[in-house]
Amino acid sequence: MRFGRRTWGFLVIAVAMLLLYEPTPEKYRWVNLALAGLALFWFIMFLFEDLGRSRRDQRRLGGGPR
Repeated sequence: MRFGRRTWGFLVIAVAMLLLYEPTPEKYRWVNLALAGLALFWFIMFLFEDLGRSRRDQRRLGGGPR
């Protein structure tokens, strides 16, 4: 099962935003949290898309519904 570059890219963005939380000035830390949350949302959405795509491909190659 392989996940696309978009999927991993959004996870990397979320982790980067959380790592930058501490050095960010206190009045702007909400931006880090908001962007990390948004990136995690898109990571999850693309993860479901990739999982669905791999299932469709397996059905197509296997010759029938599973």
